[in-house]
Amino acid sequence: MSKGLPANVLTAQAATQKKVRLLISIALPGLTLRYAASQEDLVFPHGGATTWTAKGWDFSDLAVDMEGTVGRISVRLDNVTSDMGSYADSYFWPGAVVSIYRIYLDADNHAPVTATEYDEVFVGKVEGIPKIEYTWMRVDALSGTPITRGGLIKKYGRLCYRIFGDTDCNVDGNADLTALTANGTADSGTTTTLTDIALTEADDFWNGGRVTITTAAVVWNRLVKDFDAASDTITLDVALPVAVGGTSTYTVYKGCDKTWATCSHDNAWGPSADNSANFGGCLHIGKQTDL
Repeated sequence: MSKGLPANVLTAQAATQKKVRLLISIALPGLTLRYAASQEDLVFPHGGATTWTAKGWDFSDLAVDMEGTVGRISVRLDNVTSDMGSYADSYFWPGAVVSIYRIYLDADNHAPVTATEYDEVFVGKVEGIPKIEYTWMRVDALSGTPITRGGLIKKYGRLCYRIFGDTDCNVDGNADLTALTANGTADSGTTTTLTDIALTEADDFWNGGRVTITTAAVVWNRLVKDFDAASDTITLDVALPVAVGGTSTYTVYKGCDKTWATCSHDNAWGPSADNSANFGGCLHIGKQTDL
């Protein structure tokens, strides 16, 4: 004779099971990415009335150090459309806060309407991006405070490691992005271009910069592949899923290719004047052919 189950267990089995969904937010400088491991976008008011974009992503088991003070995870984010690669190029990731939440949908597959109805799975900071592939981008994050004695905290290379416009880059004010910025409403565009006659800067002025485009209340972030002064057109590095139209608004920030020549104000793009005193590269590293 089989063992009988308690009445409360039978009740739970007969009840409508709530579906679990995982949410992840990555707080980059000036931008917070919010994704749902779901086949459709979810609206969950954590941090405000916020849409969590449907995206393929997963994360590893939490690995904890011997003292139990530091936990690490690896997050894989879908990069089929190269959007994550674009974000990796446009923003400074180390130190960005990664938060993973678990929510439960109701019987109608709706997310909770109360911002406190979630389980916190992980909160930590990005260590780095060890791998970017055509299909996935991997992000490593840790919680806690590790001891890093004698660790190399600056990148060693010919190119400048600093983020254009950050505190170290902008000591003399020549990389002030509050001045090296333009915004407006596009006249026209495509999935890969944005045209506005108000963009009267010199040819290539916006090359390497980042641009934020809002179309139908959805915000997209891309890098500027090229700026053509003759047609007042910005070409994006990665195509958008929708075309830029006459109602699309944008903000474009000047960029830098991290070379000594650009930092010294030898190019149309880059700092507004000679910024070489803040250059973070190592000019005297020999090229491979010199070794």
